[in-house]
Parts: sequence; C-alpha cells; structure tokens
Amino acid sequence: MRFSVLWLSDIDLRAEIACYQAVLTSKTGGKNDMISQIAAFTIVISFGAAMFTSSVVSRRSRGLDLFLVADRSVGTWVGAMSVASTWIWAPALFLASQKAYQQGLPGLMWFTVPNVGCLVVFAFLAPRIRAHFPKGYTLPQCIGSRFDTKTHLIYLFCFLSLQICSLAVQLIAGAALLNTMCGISYAVGAVMLAVMFTSYSLIDGLRSSIRTDLFQMVIIFLGMAALIPLAVIKGGGTAAITAGFDGFNGKYGSIFDPHVAYSFGITVTIGLMSGPVGDQQHWQRAFAFQQGKAFKGYFLGAAIFAIVPLGMSILGFIGAGNPDAAPAVYAGKVSAQQIGPEVIRTLLPSWGMIIFMVMILGGLASTGDSALCAGGSLVAIDIYRRYIRSDASDENVLRISRFALLAISLLALGISLIPGITILSLFLFYGTLRSSTLMPTILMLFRKNVPSWGMFWGVASAIAFGLPVYLIGELIGNIDLKVGANIGIVLISLALPLIAAVKNET
Repeated sequence: MRFSVLWLSDIDLRAEIACYQAVLTSKTGGKNDMISQIAAFTIVISFGAAMFTSSVVSRRSRGLDLFLVADRSVGTWVGAMSVASTWIWAPALFLASQKAYQQGLPGLMWFTVPNVGCLVVFAFLAPRIRAHFPKGYTLPQCIGSRFDTKTHLIYLFCFLSLQICSLAVQLIAGAALLNTMCGISYAVGAVMLAVMFTSYSLIDGLRSSIRTDLFQMVIIFLGMAALIPLAVIKGGGTAAITAGFDGFNGKYGSIFDPHVAYSFGITVTIGLMSGPVGDQQHWQRAFAFQQGKAFKGYFLGAAIFAIVPLGMSILGFIGAGNPDAAPAVYAGKVSAQQIGPEVIRTLLPSWGMIIFMVMILGGLASTGDSALCAGGSLVAIDIYRRYIRSDASDENVLRISRFALLAISLLALGISLIPGITILSLFLFYGTLRSSTLMPTILMLFRKNVPSWGMFWGVASAIAFGLPVYLIGELIGNIDLKVGANIGIVLISLALPLIAAVKNET
C-alpha cells in the first residue's frame, strides 16, 4: 500500500519506517535471525521463479498496448484483485496490527476507513479519465494534452520521482527485512529483490504485473487464513480480542477518541486520499480496465483490500488483550511495531514466521513491479514520445519502455545502496509531491476552464510550502506543524487552480 508520508504523525511516521529499520533493526542487521539463510534464499528464489513462470506461461502476443495498459482488456474481478494487491505493501501487514495494539478500535478505524475510502473515491475518478482520454496511457499525458509544457513537466517530475522512490523504498525495506530475519547481506537482499521485480515485469509489463498481483493477493489471503485463526485459538479466543479493543493500556475506549483523530486521523485521511490520485500506478490500471468496468473494479478492489487490515488487526488486539501472547513487547525488549510478528512467533510453530515472510514478499512485490511498470510508461510516453520522437512507432516506444524499466530498477537500487539513505527521507520527498497533485487533478477532471498557470502554481506552491514545513515539524517533533503542512498543501493546491478558473470565467 502506497502511503504518503504526510499522513503519518510523529509516532506513526516512525512506525512506518520502523517496520523494517527498527522492527527488523536496520541495514546493518541484527543477530537474532528468525529464519535460516538457506531457507530464506529458497523462499525468495522460489517466490521469484513462481512470479516469472506465471508471466512466461501466460504470455500472449506482444504490443505496446499489452505492455502499458494490458490491451485495455482487464475485467472487473481480475482488476479488483490487482487494485487491492497494488494498494497493499508490506508495512500494512505490520501497521494494522500495531494500530490495533496501540490505539485499539479508534486506531484501526482511522487506519482502515481512509485506506478503503480513497479507493472508493478513485472509483469515481477512473471513469472520468477514460471519458476525457479514452486512449491514454498516463495521467501526465492527459495533463499535457490540456495544459502547457510547464504544467506537464511538473506533473511528470512528481509522478516519475514517486515511482523511483517507491521502488527504492521497497528495496530498502525488503533488504532490511531479509537482513534481520535471515542474516542475508543488505546489499545482496536489495539486488535479489530488484532482479526479481524486474525480471517478470520485462516480459509483458502491466499485464505481467496484474497477473502476478493475483498470485500475491492469494498468497496474502492464504497466509492470513493459516495464521490468524490459529493465533486466535492459541491466544485466548474471542475474549482476548475483545479485551484488546481499548488498546494495550486501555486508554482508547471511544472509537472517536479526539487524540487519535487529531494526531493520526486528519493526516492519514489527507495523505491516503492523495495516494491513488497522485500515483501513475492507479491511473495506469484505470486505463487498463475494459470500457465501463473501472468503477466496479475499484469499488470491489476497495472491499477486497479491507479484508487485509481488518484481518491483521486481530493479531494486535490479541497482543493488547493477552500480554502472554507477546511478552517481549510488554517487557520492552521488542518494539510495539513488531506486535504482529511477535504474536505469531510466540503462539505459533516456527513455520508461522516463514508464512509471514512469504506474505511480506507478496506485499513488496505487488508495489515493486507496479512502480516499475508505471515508471516505464511515463518515460516511454511522456518523455520519449512527447519530447524526443513524436513519430516513434509503437515498437520503438515499447523498446524504450523496457529500457526504462531496467534504468528505473538500477536507479532505485543505486538509491537503496547509498550509505545513510533512509525511508524517511524518501517518504518526505515523494509524499509531498503526491499530496500536491491531489486537488489540481480532481479539479481538472471536473472543470474544463482551469488554466495552465493555475494548475502549475497550485502544485509548485504546495510543494514549496509543504516540504519544508513538514520537515521542520518532523525534525522538532511538532505535530501541529505537520498537521498544518497537510492542511496547507491541500488548501494551496486547491485555491490557486480554483481562483484561476474563476478568473478565467470572468
């Protein structure tokens, strides 16, 4: 699930990062490996081989539309599973249980409702883009067809930067996980994951991504079906779950707790609403649905996705309601961000952590391959065909898209291997970019009279304001500044295009 950094509070931003770098320690790794290196290599290689084989076996005729938009032939159910899988990334498998453990029902509500709601909102936007631009490939391409070059370029910068940073985050997170759980070298883990994501994405692009999304979603569901019922039985049954509804310290009895709403709810809602709208991965899928099926696909995808945080939250409630289910967390030996895997490790046999690792690989892969395919479409359509060779044949553009996938993979891998690089720094950057395009994009889809200068300055001003203000708030730990940055980005990026539209009418 692609979370904007801007929705996270001072505790919760670190929770997202700590899912791998504190939860699973860091790049330098810990010594308490939970899975042997041989088993880990076997799992990763087998997982990658399965994804690659599924793409090769199902390969059809080649073509640009197949590679970039799956021939615009994706049906409702297949598309819905792909939407749900693309919106899941591995930290969701930690954070749902963490929020349930720390803040009980209100934490779970603010984590889940905006996550599902943003996909429901996008269900209404996807048919709009198809009506405006039925043969399109990317949102920046649509922007470029309606506005000037400057507006197109700032959208392209935001969207392409997001894909590169998003892939780098998956590599950082996944490599840290493999390092700590299994003792695999951080660099080796990053390379393995980059090779895995790239190998099958190169075969048929988005169609490969959508097909593997189905497998990844099935893997996550099967993993939950194997782990959660057994954890409930071993952890004290439904009584332990209900005992944890107020959080581990019993402070959050009201589902509308004002502290949770302010410190987490406002920012999570703003950031998550900007998630799909500011991300080419979802516009690419909107263009890939069969005509008339995007709305149902996204609506159903939201419902399918909801199963994951709701299911994983049960582990958090068990941990909150039964201290014996996660003694290391209660003793302070393990971070609260580990509550999900700790409950599994405490209550279940050793194979429970192996299943959990496979689920995490599914979450990483669903984002990694989607970022590659989205980035490839942006380079091929919005750079090569628009600015370099407008008369390029489809075969030429397809070749460039494949080269772009390789280049983005190498660039993201290089970023992930920079000494001292953190998920926080990448999130701060691309989270601001994504949120700044939310309101201008919606206005563009529903108003025809927004001029180019309003679109450009709406996005540029929001970035110029939001990034430094949020960064200062993060550095000094001031939640008010961070909430203000979120609200300010939305207001600025809405006000300037709207004012421009009104002036254009007069």
